[in-house]
Amino acid sequence: MANADNIWQGIVEGLSRSKRGLTILEESGEIRYTPSELKAAAERCGVGLMRAGVKPGDRVGILAQTAPSTILGILGCFATGAVAVPLPLPMRAVDPAAFIEQTVLRLEKVGAELVVLPGELISMVGDMGERVRLLAAEELPVDGDLPSPASGREDIAIVQFTSGSTSEPRGVVLTHGNVNANSRAIAATVGVHPEDTVVSWLPLYHDMGLIGFLITALNCGTSLVIMPPQRFTADPSLWLQAISDHKATLTGGPNFGFALASRVLRSGRAEGMDLSSLRLALNGAEPVDPEVLDGLIEAGEPYGLKPEVPYPVYGLAEATLAVTFPPPGRRYVIDHVSRTAVQEGDFAAPSIPGKEDTQAFISLGKSLPGVKVSIIRSDGREASEREVGEVCVQAPSVMQGYWDDPGKTAEALRGGWLHTGDLGYQAEGELYLVGRIKDMVIIGGRNLFPEDVERCAEQVDGVRKGNAIAFGVTSRKGRERLVLVGETRLKSIDRALEAARTVSSEVRESIGVPVREVVLVPAGSLPKTSSGKKRRFLCRDLYLEERLQPIARSGATILKS
Repeated sequence: MANADNIWQGIVEGLSRSKRGLTILEESGEIRYTPSELKAAAERCGVGLMRAGVKPGDRVGILAQTAPSTILGILGCFATGAVAVPLPLPMRAVDPAAFIEQTVLRLEKVGAELVVLPGELISMVGDMGERVRLLAAEELPVDGDLPSPASGREDIAIVQFTSGSTSEPRGVVLTHGNVNANSRAIAATVGVHPEDTVVSWLPLYHDMGLIGFLITALNCGTSLVIMPPQRFTADPSLWLQAISDHKATLTGGPNFGFALASRVLRSGRAEGMDLSSLRLALNGAEPVDPEVLDGLIEAGEPYGLKPEVPYPVYGLAEATLAVTFPPPGRRYVIDHVSRTAVQEGDFAAPSIPGKEDTQAFISLGKSLPGVKVSIIRSDGREASEREVGEVCVQAPSVMQGYWDDPGKTAEALRGGWLHTGDLGYQAEGELYLVGRIKDMVIIGGRNLFPEDVERCAEQVDGVRKGNAIAFGVTSRKGRERLVLVGETRLKSIDRALEAARTVSSEVRESIGVPVREVVLVPAGSLPKTSSGKKRRFLCRDLYLEERLQPIARSGATILKS
């Protein structure tokens, strides 16, 4: 991989060292490709793309269901020098027409005239046919000679659409050099090698799933085991079972994934599982919740899970993926600071665990090889130790920009640095993340981070953990007020109303600010991105437009009988 000019060269070199290749855990059973079979199958898909008229540099949409045919379609793009444009499937209840329209807009934005997708989905997205050509992924493989891709380090490899957690999705432009640089940095830091077995359920249209757990795993010659995310969400125990069965050494996911895993481990449904083979479980949610990791260690200990396995990391699509990692083999480090100092003084003053007003942040480690991180204050100066500011990144893996969006590109890339929009601080050279600039709510002069309010609310019985959204609304007098919307599975209206009122009092007591309103809605109805991140701005719009379906509201009339 070190001398690879493009992604495909790196993958081919990695497959030459792989022991078991790729295993896909479908509902119907395991589908296995030896390293040589995977290389040959991807090349046949590359020939099929060429026969379909695809040339190097052409953008190809890939409706990235985790299935053998679409995985081979992605690899086929790299093998021909085409630009892969991974596209999400609808993960939650969504209007099919709206999903199709958004997908077509993304395709038109990047000028993709061809979409590769599983044949069974063609009828669902048939309305794309007028503007975009559809090709069943199963029909892609064709025998023939595949010329070596002429792609170089500076050529575009992937247009990675952002998840839309804080705005409408934008197409992140990544070159072969960007991707290979980040892949090398990950491998060097973690020490990934052919003896490793990687298990992943993360979607292939997400940077962590595509670059972290497909491209990097193949580049490093690991044995790769993947399952569709739908299988994980339907039954999280399948993830743990795969780790146990395949003796996985590396895996990963966001906070909610580990919270669900902990629930499985406590439920008794993990009997007979062995997690002792794991050496790292990457947690890429931001900010990482220390309580989730503490709970995972406690729940996993009887199953052989080692305390140094949970591995909190930081990255973003605009930097290809990874930015900071802790030292492998070290139990995660928690920094206890004064909440008031962070919110009112933008300074992470050390505090004592358990003391009132103390807040816990988790270390996300140091910069990867070749990566520089700087914290920039609101006045433009570089922050000193423990001063809070915007996290900025300089690296060979930083994107080229947003596709056909010079305005947003200029806003993000300034003076050779990527301005991430994330707020954080550094202590002893390690990064701690505290929130996002645009998510911040200012109440009575305090900078309030919604994650703090959400964590507090999720401790209340009846509120689903990982499924609360806090945001600010402006009153008629121009003052910002706090609102929280949370999911609940409670069926009793009286119990739901009691839970909403408890959330309101808990937030006032723990955070020290009043809540204008707590709204509890049915499970599965909060707006989230295709990768499971909360869409706070959209939730705010739904609240203001009275388009939520509340079961109960704090201090208000019960709306649903």
